[in-house]
Amino acid sequence: MTGCPMVPQISSVVKGCSYHLRNIGRIRRYLSDDACKAAIQSLVVSRIDYCSALLMGVPQNQIRQLQNIHNKAARIIARAPKFDHITPILRDLHWLPCQQRLHFRLLVYVYKCLHHLSPTYLQDLLSRYQPRRALRSAHDHSILERKVSRKRIGGRAFSIAAPQIWNNIPQHIRDSSSLQIFRRLLKTHMFVSYFD
Repeated sequence: MTGCPMVPQISSVVKGCSYHLRNIGRIRRYLSDDACKAAIQSLVVSRIDYCSALLMGVPQNQIRQLQNIHNKAARIIARAPKFDHITPILRDLHWLPCQQRLHFRLLVYVYKCLHHLSPTYLQDLLSRYQPRRALRSAHDHSILERKVSRKRIGGRAFSIAAPQIWNNIPQHIRDSSSLQIFRRLLKTHMFVSYFD
């Protein structure tokens, strides 16, 4: 348990979400599709997303627990049988899988940091890439990647994980002029790259 401090948090989220999904599943036939989606968004998906940036770098088996809850929620909304393939359902709902949702939320934090829309303590964790001489890469909104001394634990830090993910998204997304445009372009890019 000492190597995985997020196990109790994830277990608590899974337990709470399962409780709400069971209750929504019992009354599903009385709910319209929009009402069901709203209930699941407010009671289940919001719990999965809450503090999700802290889950960056946790082992895949822990993310898989959250993904299972996410899949159950999608099946309840779509009234799909338990063993139906989940990818078409997630695509129809326009939901990203949990790992991509974590990356999406982290990248939104990075965008806010780079455009001074976040607290200064977060902004101080990131440094823009400034080449020593005039290069084309000077204007590509890259973040300086720091070396990590402890691969397992240090790689989860915001100052380490955020630049690695940020520098891998396309340039036109990083150059977005507003947060709304950035979110739209990023979600579309992640959605297309995952489902196609």
